[in-house]
Amino acid sequence: MKVNKLLIGAFASLAIFLASCGGDTKTAKDGHAHTEGDGHDHATEQVVEKTTEKITAKDRNEKGELIDAHGDLITGCPGHKEMIGSEGDMCPKCEYMTMIPITWDITGVDTVRVTTLADYNPPADKLKK
Repeated sequence: MKVNKLLIGAFASLAIFLASCGGDTKTAKDGHAHTEGDGHDHATEQVVEKTTEKITAKDRNEKGELIDAHGDLITGCPGHKEMIGSEGDMCPKCEYMTMIPITWDITGVDTVRVTTLADYNPPADKLKK
């Protein structure tokens, strides 16, 4: 009885293997061919390059920290690079990272000044600057 089940399993495995490898017809190969107008034509695709404003050395202080036009430090969340806030505040997105001076590259990052978020309540003394 066990031999019969073993033989049936072996023949079934062999049949599945042969069926999967035996489909070498032209129609099977053409099934993956791209046609005109299917939205996937590498010859005519154009890459749209985003113009990003490069951060220059004049935008950083001697420590490499990012500064604004007035020379004040720009601080942000190291985990969520797009979140910008006041130094020492907690990031409202992750609620555990502290805002620190930005030393990382923010080229191409769409930043959000987190003081405009409804759930962000900065300390009153930070707003009086």
